[in-house]
Amino acid sequence: MKKIISLVALIGLLVAVWLGASFYSARTTGNYITSLPELYKQNDNMHIKTVEHQQSAFSSTGKFEIRFPNFMPTAEGAPTALGFIIQYKISNLLLPDSAGRLEWKMTGDDSIDPTLKQLFGQGPTMHGKGHIGYGGQRHSSVELSELLFKDAQTALKLTPLTGMATWDNETLKLKLQSDHLNARTESVVTDWRGMSIDINLSNRNLGLGTYAFGIDKGTSASSAFEGMKLIKTASLDNDRFNFAITQTIKHYAFEKFKLSDVDQEFALRGLDKDSLMSISTILRDAKDINKLTAEERVALSKSLRVLFNKGFSIGLPKVVAKLEGGSVSGDLNIEVLKAEGSETAFSSAQRLRAAGQAKLNGKGGLDTAQQTTALMFGLAVKTPEGLKTSFEFMNGVITANGKTFDVKDNLKFLDNVINAALNP
Repeated sequence: MKKIISLVALIGLLVAVWLGASFYSARTTGNYITSLPELYKQNDNMHIKTVEHQQSAFSSTGKFEIRFPNFMPTAEGAPTALGFIIQYKISNLLLPDSAGRLEWKMTGDDSIDPTLKQLFGQGPTMHGKGHIGYGGQRHSSVELSELLFKDAQTALKLTPLTGMATWDNETLKLKLQSDHLNARTESVVTDWRGMSIDINLSNRNLGLGTYAFGIDKGTSASSAFEGMKLIKTASLDNDRFNFAITQTIKHYAFEKFKLSDVDQEFALRGLDKDSLMSISTILRDAKDINKLTAEERVALSKSLRVLFNKGFSIGLPKVVAKLEGGSVSGDLNIEVLKAEGSETAFSSAQRLRAAGQAKLNGKGGLDTAQQTTALMFGLAVKTPEGLKTSFEFMNGVITANGKTFDVKDNLKFLDNVINAALNP
């Protein structure tokens, strides 16, 4: 009997602990939601307003408004706002697989921007169901309702976007798919099939991570493509930002011009973090670069000067494509060298270095007459595979296809433009 009593007491204790932990989790969730307006008070890009939160012992319901005050500039230059209303239901009764379950839907606030009503009608624009993990991660399905828009000049149809999202206080993973996009204007028709969005961020606040957008097949009045993928990567190496954009296309045709296995990359590397963040803040706060105050212009120039003095590089590390009768490949890199000491006056001859090349294997779209012309004017040199053109720039001198050109005098205009921005 004593053992039975002890077992019942233990079960009662565990139930009390379970219910107490569930109650604490519900209260913590409620406190976090009601604190959102204060957390985003200093954020000029996103505001959270009018939180209506109803709390019970183990669950909560409510709604709040997310407003993007500077979503898109109008023709007059003034920003237009965009608003959404989030409704939610959260159950915080602890279960073995989750600390809570959630349901949510988001509707456009057409009192902020009537365009939302045109796009989505009266129904929810986005909704989902998910759960809250014990480590703080949230998981949810995501479904964006079908977009239908039509006026006298434009018609657009996008089938529902569906997928999954996982996020916490820093990270975000989002995968979405849509079957079909058709957009028409008076002169342009665009038709895309099999679209996908894949976002994986390690730091949402800084935007660090990868953004991928893919399309299985697309057509317009004069072009068609298959297997297009665009990937943007943002990373931070110590105090330097690196950005890269890669685009691959399996097949592309424009009228009679055809390409296949296209692979090209744009890269911006070694940007000073503090300078870039300062520039971003100044431009965000000003909202219009043409209306900067004198103080903002000085601060912007100072940040640009530091950015240039610490050096960075920009270029096309890879460009590859197959053409009818051959292939092309190439690369380009432009480097802004680090300044010596506290140098303020920028000199292109001393601080710029660049190199690049392009190779044409086979005919690659050029007939014999065109290849002969390129060789005759020194635009390329002959190789066993086809043609090659290359250049190098250093100390104000360009070396291209075996010929040297001193261009120091031609750089004065560029120096004046850059120094006007760095030293107003």
